[in-house]
Amino acid sequence: MKEIQPNEIWLVIDSLRYGGIETHTLELAKGLRENNIPVRVILLKRYSDTQLILEKLKLALIPFETLNDLYPKLSTLAALKKAAKTYKPSVLHAHGYKASIVSKIVKWLLPSLQIKQISTYHAGETPKGRVKLYDALDRYTTFMSNVSLAVSRKIQAKLPFSSIHINNFVSFDNAPLSSGKQIAFVGRLSEEKAPDRFIDLARSFPLENFHIYGTGPMEQQLKQLMEHSSSNIYFHGHQKNMNKVWENIGILIICSRFEGLPMTALEAMARGVMVVSLDVGDLNLLIKNKFNGFIADNDEQLPKLLWECLKLPMEQKVTLRENAQRTIELSYSRQAAVRQLIQYYGTSPLTQNTSQI
Repeated sequence: MKEIQPNEIWLVIDSLRYGGIETHTLELAKGLRENNIPVRVILLKRYSDTQLILEKLKLALIPFETLNDLYPKLSTLAALKKAAKTYKPSVLHAHGYKASIVSKIVKWLLPSLQIKQISTYHAGETPKGRVKLYDALDRYTTFMSNVSLAVSRKIQAKLPFSSIHINNFVSFDNAPLSSGKQIAFVGRLSEEKAPDRFIDLARSFPLENFHIYGTGPMEQQLKQLMEHSSSNIYFHGHQKNMNKVWENIGILIICSRFEGLPMTALEAMARGVMVVSLDVGDLNLLIKNKFNGFIADNDEQLPKLLWECLKLPMEQKVTLRENAQRTIELSYSRQAAVRQLIQYYGTSPLTQNTSQI
């Protein structure tokens, strides 16, 4: 592991499972390294040696540290404070509410170090229970950050202080054109992602097979629904290697109740997978209907657009898939986004505005 040096960019994250925030953080780390900017991922906690983000960071040769390995006797806040005081990073760039709250506090506890603190806000849904309190605390302390970034307009609208809207982004690394034909749902099986709507859609197409990749709190409920209805739905559970999965998918369905700009849509389009989505979050900025995907105004329109997608002549499918890939390359690739993000790490004073990247 590369030794910690002063003035590194620290990407701070709390990661139990691997999802959109982890993908974003990993790609950002790769992009910074490609631009010769010293970067390190700081995990608030090591949950297990099989933690998927650890495997991916090792594979990508991205340096990282876990705070409870560095300082096993200290609390998360005390450990990050001691690490920052000892190694003097230039920036604490937090992803997720826990990392954001802790990073802001450390910045204010160590004013003499003049560490820049940046928070990226990823979550479009309104959380419940204790997480709702932490989420509110994170949002209402936006003013403590040097810069606050939001990956969708909806997320930005929830922030009570000045913030900047940025595009989410993905990598073209190991993203060959998909030749698959599956109709798929990819994501967490939870209320905001609305996998129940995917089940309803499958009922409207009994001659087609529908595939679900992911796990979550609604999984058993969805399987019980299947027992009394559709037999054309297949559950594949949590996936460690999504590159293999994308090879099999021809159409991605996004039927969420709440979204920002989902990484699954970007990853699918980067591989030429056709996306059929509800108009939710910032997906209408990404998808131009019947040009690079399909976007439905409401639930009732979704089956109609899926039918149109299935019946497209091959020549039009090829054109749509190429348009999807080109959209990602121009505006949502790691290379395009990171070049613009770098300005917020600069040595000149960071100023906030409300412009969109």
